[in-house]
Amino acid sequence: MTTTVLISGAGIAGPALAFWLRKRGFAPTVVERAPALREGGSAVDFRGEQMALLKRMGILDDIRAKETAMGAQVIVDVRGKKVAQMPSVFFSGEVEIERG
Repeated sequence: MTTTVLISGAGIAGPALAFWLRKRGFAPTVVERAPALREGGSAVDFRGEQMALLKRMGILDDIRAKETAMGAQVIVDVRGKKVAQMPSVFFSGEVEIERG
């Protein structure tokens, strides 16, 4: 007999948990009280061990295809002269995608 599991919340963790439980033979159901996926909000950043996890899930290429490719952030003075530059990984992780 298959064990059923109810997961409350379809944010980031709920569907990820359902993915791994299904791989282990469970029958998960994800419920969410919001009427639709949230379109706005902060982007989702992935780095470090998360990259290996996305690869093991088989979705890393799909995530990379939706990458924001933010680019370096440049700080300028009042005359528009560059005074500093920070790589995008400082702000967005190794890969960043829009939430929606």
